Amino acid sequence: MIVLEFSTFLGRFHPLFVHLPIGFLFLAIFLEWYERITKTKKSNHLIPIAWLLGAISAFGAALSGWLLANTGLYKEEQLYAHRWLGVVLVGISFVGWWIKRRPQRYSNFIHNGFNILLLLALFIEGHKGGDLTHGEGYLAEYAPKALKGVLGASTEVDSLPDLGSPDSVRVYHDMVFPIFETKCIACHNNEVQRGGLNMESADSLQIGGQGGPVIAKGNPLESELFRRITLPQKSIKFMPPTNEALTYDEIKVVEWWIEQGASFEDPVSNLEVAENLKPVLLRRYGLDTEPRPWYETVTLPSLDSTQTAHLETSGFTVKSLGEKNPLLDIKYSGTDLTQAQLSELEKVKDYITWLSLARTNVEDEWLSIVAKFTNLTRLQLEKTLISDDGVKNLVGLKHLEALNLYGTQVSDSSLHHIQKLESLKRVYLWETKVTTDKARFLEENNEELKVIIGE
Repeated sequence: MIVLEFSTFLGRFHPLFVHLPIGFLFLAIFLEWYERITKTKKSNHLIPIAWLLGAISAFGAALSGWLLANTGLYKEEQLYAHRWLGVVLVGISFVGWWIKRRPQRYSNFIHNGFNILLLLALFIEGHKGGDLTHGEGYLAEYAPKALKGVLGASTEVDSLPDLGSPDSVRVYHDMVFPIFETKCIACHNNEVQRGGLNMESADSLQIGGQGGPVIAKGNPLESELFRRITLPQKSIKFMPPTNEALTYDEIKVVEWWIEQGASFEDPVSNLEVAENLKPVLLRRYGLDTEPRPWYETVTLPSLDSTQTAHLETSGFTVKSLGEKNPLLDIKYSGTDLTQAQLSELEKVKDYITWLSLARTNVEDEWLSIVAKFTNLTRLQLEKTLISDDGVKNLVGLKHLEALNLYGTQVSDSSLHHIQKLESLKRVYLWETKVTTDKARFLEENNEELKVIIGE
C-alpha cells in the first residue's frame, strides 16, 4: 500500500514535468532555425544543452506519466499510444542531443529530419495527453461545427431534462445512474448479482455486496465501487471486466457524486461543482453550471409595446435585454426628472433590471419607489445629490449586484446599509464622503464585494 501511494505521489508530478521538455526542445529547434535564417557561422553551444535538458525532462515526464497511468483513472486503449509515444519521444530527444553535440558531422537532411520528427511527436503526444486529461475531442471542443466534423469530434451530448437548469437535474437519477445502467447493471441487477451487489435501485446499491457497502460517502478513495472502476484494466478486480470501461468523464462524474456525499435525490445546484468538473458537465451533458446573474433566471411574459412606448414619452430610454429576455434597461438622460415621472416606472416594476438615474436631480425619498423594483440588478446614481438617507431606502433590493454612487453625498454611514445588500458584487464610491479605510474594511469583510474608491 505504501509503495502504491508513493508511486501515485510521484505520478502526480506528471503535469509539472510534461511542460518542461516542450519548452526546452522548442527552444533548441528555434535557436537552430534562427542560426539558419541569420546565417550564423558559429554554432550556438546552447542548442545541445537545450536538447539534453529536453531529453532529461522528457524522461521525467514519461516516468511520472507511466506511474500516473497505473492509478487506473484512464482507459487502457487511450493510454497505449500516449504511453509508448512518450517513450519514443524520450529516445528521439536523446538521439537528437547526440547529433546536435557535433552538428558538423551530420547532414542538414538528418538535422532537419530530427527536428520535424520531434515536432510531429510533440504535437501528437500533446494532443493525446489533452484528450486523456480533458476528455476526447478537447482540442475541437469549441471549434465551428464544420471543423469539428473534419477533426472527428462528436457534436452530441447526453440527454438531460430542462438543459441549462442545474436546479432540475438530479445528479444520481439523471447523470450517475445512466452510467451504471450502461456499464454496470448487466452484471449487478435483480437477477444477476455478482459479488452480491445489486445496482438496479438506490436502496440495493446502498446495501452493497458481499464485502459490505461499496460507497463511502464523501470519500471516493475509500469507496470500493470507485476503486474498482479506477484499477488498472489488467487487474482481475477491474470493473467492468468487458471492453466497456468507464470513460474519463464518467469516472469524474462518479467521483464527484461520491465526494459530494453520494446523495440519491439532490439536484446539481445543491452540490459544489469544482472548476475542473465544469467543462466535463458542459461537454458531456451540455450543462452550464457557471452562476448566472439574476436577470438571466427571471421568467416573465412579454411586455406590451404600448407600455414601453408610454415610458419613452415620459422621457425614459427603454431597451430590452434581448429577444428571449423581456427585462428592461431603462435610462433617464435629462436633469429635470420628477417624482411623478419616476412613479410611472412602477407600472413595469417587475421588468426593470438595469436602471440609470445618473446626473439627474433624483432625491433621497424618491428611491423608495426604486426599492419596489424587485428584479433590479444594476443601479446607477452617479453624480446625483443622493445621501445616506437615499441608500437606506435600497436595502430591500435582494438582487442588486452593482451600485454606482460615484460623486454623490454618501458617507461612512451608508456602508452599514450597503452591507445589507446581500447580492451586491460591485459598489462605486469615488469622490464621496466615504473614507478609504472604512471602504477597505467593508471589502475585506465581504468576499463577494468589490469596492471601487479613489485613493
